[in-house]
Amino acid sequence: MSKTAIIVDDSKLSRMHVRAMVLRHKPDWSVVEAANGDELFQRLGETTVDVAIIDYNMPGDNGVEAAGKLRESHPHIHIAIITANAQDAVVSGIRALGAAFMPKPLDEEQVSRFLASTALPRRRAPQA
Repeated sequence: MSKTAIIVDDSKLSRMHVRAMVLRHKPDWSVVEAANGDELFQRLGETTVDVAIIDYNMPGDNGVEAAGKLRESHPHIHIAIITANAQDAVVSGIRALGAAFMPKPLDEEQVSRFLASTALPRRRAPQA
């Protein structure tokens, strides 16, 4: 089944890299891009998105903040957050949203696993 993924990262080069990985594993998917959280919500007004891959470090809202807003407004979207910051507080914040944590540098296997998981029901945030 074809889906649409959005890649949110302030680095154009990083967006191109993640786009290429997504399309290698899911060539029938559509991929749109956004440079930050504001652009993410602008794109959501233009197209239906099933999967969001969001960088943690961005100007404006960081990835967890953007993902939190996304989760509230679009609870069905599968979310992964990419970061080199593997501190417990960051990882637990990502998991609290029911999002997948993907450490940098990204590798094909972890992207493949995340994309495969989007065929399953969306992750639920752990209950407090």
